[in-house]
Amino acid sequence: MKKEPIRFTAAGDILITKKIPRENDGIAEISRYIKRGDIRMANLETTVTDGTCFASAFSGGTWLTVDKSCLLDIKRYGFNMLGLANNHSMDYSYEGLNMTIDNVNKAGFFYAGSGKNLYEAARPAMIETKNGRVGVIDICSTFENAARAGSQTPRIPGRPGLNALRTHNLYKITKEHAAYLEEINKNTGLNSLREKHRAQGFIPSLAENRMEFGTMEFTIVDSNEQEGRWSYSDKRDVERTLNGIKEALYTCEAVVIMIHSHEIKADQEYEADYFMEEFAHACIDAGACAVVGSGTHQMKGIEFYKDCPIFYCLGNFIFENEFVRDLPADYMEKYGLPESASGAEGIAKRSAKAKKTLYTIPEVYQTVIPYFEIIDGKCVKTELLPVSLGFYKERYKKNLPYVADEIEALAILEYLNRACRPYGVEWCYSGGIMIRSK
Repeated sequence: MKKEPIRFTAAGDILITKKIPRENDGIAEISRYIKRGDIRMANLETTVTDGTCFASAFSGGTWLTVDKSCLLDIKRYGFNMLGLANNHSMDYSYEGLNMTIDNVNKAGFFYAGSGKNLYEAARPAMIETKNGRVGVIDICSTFENAARAGSQTPRIPGRPGLNALRTHNLYKITKEHAAYLEEINKNTGLNSLREKHRAQGFIPSLAENRMEFGTMEFTIVDSNEQEGRWSYSDKRDVERTLNGIKEALYTCEAVVIMIHSHEIKADQEYEADYFMEEFAHACIDAGACAVVGSGTHQMKGIEFYKDCPIFYCLGNFIFENEFVRDLPADYMEKYGLPESASGAEGIAKRSAKAKKTLYTIPEVYQTVIPYFEIIDGKCVKTELLPVSLGFYKERYKKNLPYVADEIEALAILEYLNRACRPYGVEWCYSGGIMIRSK
């Protein structure tokens, strides 16, 4: 008897800030495609509160929250699984986090990525489908340290927050360049306090051939070696995730990893950072059947590793950042506005100071929705629906997803193939969808 696959659809960031009109002409066609999946996942790039929560002293860039009624609009698109680990998870502190989890749960979504402690935040969502049980783990590499969930101990309760993947940058420089930095350190006292704290045992000792410049860490190489930057994940967070995959596979037919990451290798938005590639491969090696990324507001490449898809970033699905209604005093202070200023005034002031806002980049308004099928932990089919967020539409229609017309679909195809080239993957456009040609 032929084994039936478990079917998945996925989207990137849902940054929703207002209700979507019932008669929106993009929902029906998009939702039909999304509902092909048994598991229909996306990253919820906001908190969901009633407006009574105080703001954190930090945010994911813009303090984001939305009324719980907007969860019904997300349901209209067909999603049943939301990732809650992202750089906005703690925009409205612990109360906002708890209210978000409660509202998402009451709305009937499966969710993962945030919780009352690290155990809850790292715990996979378990979803029953007609062809098998699926575990979904959600993790985030872009966050303020205060947003990170903490483990409970026999003596101290755990800390609410997100499931964090801590990452580290390591810069390789020659002895000659290191000498310049050491001279600056000496003349300015840049590292004096850290060196004092290190001597007192509050900061770990540096490894051999390592030096610091402020909080940046460098490894010193010979003059004939290439200078550059490398990134890697904290092994404790990697091990926790890999153990979570292996434990879930005791009772699941498939495990999927969702990850929210804004990091890039250099200056190209479509290049996944070094740690991201290593982490995704490690998850597949541990038994995950797919990795679904979000974070950067433009798509990154797609890799097939051991016949399992890695969507390094799916970009935006809904992008209503410019319609934030209210912002806290911290935001207004940053941009020199009175505390009574509206969210619209705040966003406009920030945009006026920017050289190139996200709202002016067409690729920010282009994405794909993958549909893929898994049998025995391997991907047997993948296709992509090209989607436009209406960059060229009137402002009241912009920021919402529509099936891309052929002209824009071909532009998305060109961009995606450029992003996928390092992984030896190529797509072609036929019959309104993209299928793999290489």
